[in-house]
Amino acid sequence: MISDFEAVRENLFPASHGAIEDWSKFPWHRDRTNQIQAYKAHSSQAIAIDVFGTLKMSRDRDRIFDAIAECVGVARGGPWAVILEWTDTDRLLGEPRPTQVDALAVGSAAALVIECKFTEPAGQCSQTAVSRSGERQCNGNYEDQINPGNGVRSRCALTGKSIRYWEYIPKIFELDPGVDHTPCPFKGDAYQWMRNAVLAAALGKHRNLQAAALAAFADHPSFPTARKVKRGLVDPSLAYQGAITPVSYQQIIAIACQVGRDRALWNELNAWIDHKIARAASRKLDFQEVRNGC
Repeated sequence: MISDFEAVRENLFPASHGAIEDWSKFPWHRDRTNQIQAYKAHSSQAIAIDVFGTLKMSRDRDRIFDAIAECVGVARGGPWAVILEWTDTDRLLGEPRPTQVDALAVGSAAALVIECKFTEPAGQCSQTAVSRSGERQCNGNYEDQINPGNGVRSRCALTGKSIRYWEYIPKIFELDPGVDHTPCPFKGDAYQWMRNAVLAAALGKHRNLQAAALAAFADHPSFPTARKVKRGLVDPSLAYQGAITPVSYQQIIAIACQVGRDRALWNELNAWIDHKIARAASRKLDFQEVRNGC
C-alpha cells in the first residue's frame, strides 16, 4: 500500500497533496482487483486532484471560484469549500447507489457539481445492457414498456425503480415526460451529463442555492470528451442554456492565472497539466498505431 501511495503522489501535482486528508481512507478509483488507479498517466481522478485539489488548498480559492461561477452563470460569493469525490449521501435522486462526483464546490450563494474527464468518454445507462438472464431492462427508447427484470411498467426503467431523474429533467431539458422519445434522448454518454445536471438541480433546491453542473475535461483532439464538447455534450435542441457547462482544465488554469495572486503556482500547474495531457495523448496515439498495425 505504501508503494501504491508513493506512485500516486508522484502522479499528483505537489500543491494538491494537502487536499487529501487521509490517504488510506480517500475514495480512490480502483480496478476490479481493488488496485488504486491514480498512479496511471491517464487517470482522470489524478488530473481532477491536480486541478481541484490545488484550488482547494490555495489562498486564491475564493477569487478563482468566484470567477468560475460568473463564467457559468451562477452567483459569486465565498467562502468556497471544495470536496473531492463528493457523494450525495442525502440520496436526493432516490438512487440505490448515490451519485459520486469528482468535485463539489460550494459558496455562500451557489454550488458547482463537477465531473472530470481525461482520456475517457462519459458513462452510459446500464439499463439497456444485457443482464445475466440474457434480457435488457430497457429497449433503448423512452416509451411505455415492461422491465422484464422486475415486471414494472414505465417509460424509463429507472423511473420504475423510483429513481427521480425524470422529475428534474423537464426543468433542465425541453422534454415532456409524458411523451415518447425514440431513441431515449439520453442514449450513450449523454446519460452521465444528464445525471450530473439533474443532481445539480436537486442539490440547489435542497440547499437553497443556485447550482450548475460542470464538465471539466482535457482539451485535446485525441480525447473523446473534448471531441464531444465540440458537438455538444447533449443534443443542443433539448438542453436549456446552462444544463451542463463544459470547461477545460486549461480554461480553469487560465482563469487562475488571470485572477489569482500566486502566479508562480498557477504557471507551475499549467506546465504540469500541459505535460500530463501531452503524455497521455502521445500514449493514446501510440496505442492506436499498434492496434491499427502501423
